Amino acid sequence: MRTSLLLATRNRLADLQSCLAAIRRLRVPCGSSLEVLVVDNGSIDGTEEWLSSLPAELAPGVRLVPLHEPQPGKSRALNRAISASTGEVLAFIDDDVEVAPDWLEALEDGFRTGAGALQGGIRLGLGQTTPWWMSPRVEAILAGTALWTEKTPVTSMIGSNMAVRREDGLPAWCEEIGPGVPRFPFGEDSDWSRRCLETRPGLFWPAMAATHVLKDRVRLGEVLRRQFYGGLNQAIHSPRRLRLSLQTLGAMPREMARLAWHLLRGRPERALDAVWTLARQTGILSAAWGRGQGHPHWARPEGC
Repeated sequence: MRTSLLLATRNRLADLQSCLAAIRRLRVPCGSSLEVLVVDNGSIDGTEEWLSSLPAELAPGVRLVPLHEPQPGKSRALNRAISASTGEVLAFIDDDVEVAPDWLEALEDGFRTGAGALQGGIRLGLGQTTPWWMSPRVEAILAGTALWTEKTPVTSMIGSNMAVRREDGLPAWCEEIGPGVPRFPFGEDSDWSRRCLETRPGLFWPAMAATHVLKDRVRLGEVLRRQFYGGLNQAIHSPRRLRLSLQTLGAMPREMARLAWHLLRGRPERALDAVWTLARQTGILSAAWGRGQGHPHWARPEGC
């Protein structure tokens, strides 16, 4: 099987070096090949120079294809990578992800089931100390897959570890959203994967495992940010935005009361759970109050 692994990077050289080190350790099945397309999306930290210094063959059966897209935008960079790729399967990870040594073997096993797309397992790399407030819900908010059920169908995927068959064509990534787009720096992977899954069946395949190395990025503020944008994205894609907004407005006082109750009882973990819900509700209402207008899905349900 010919597989293309695509990733975009911008000013995260140390993360990228660890990412490619893990790719070098991959076991490549006999008769298979892997091309790794790394798009430097306008870095100024030496990424472009470092990539140009690497050999074309990272490891036996693994070829490096460095690319450059100066205009900011992760979606734009991934479209650049797709146009340069040659694999029958396209896989995607982030530049702070480290794939397991058997990742490629598991990917090929997954596609032998007849699946047209695979969501790989994502474990969170939290460093030496796990925050006291980490919970299964927070792991899910941070795009971990510990709560997902093995080999079940998926309707959207997480871009830090997913793969699709190239057959029957692929949609373009929406360049109006995603990191690098100040107004809407979110939702690019769920948007693209949903459109892919309209024409091909997808499975959750945890054996295709990777670690998303978050380390010092595991902060309360990041969880709140993700919840806010999750709610904003939910409202933007909802076919009944007004109803969702009214339901959310009615539910917020209950969450505020729950927050106050658990704080008074000295239950910080439960209080934070209410905070996560309130952050998502705030995102939903923010979309309704105008933040969602201008998003490609707001006026055009079909999106980009």
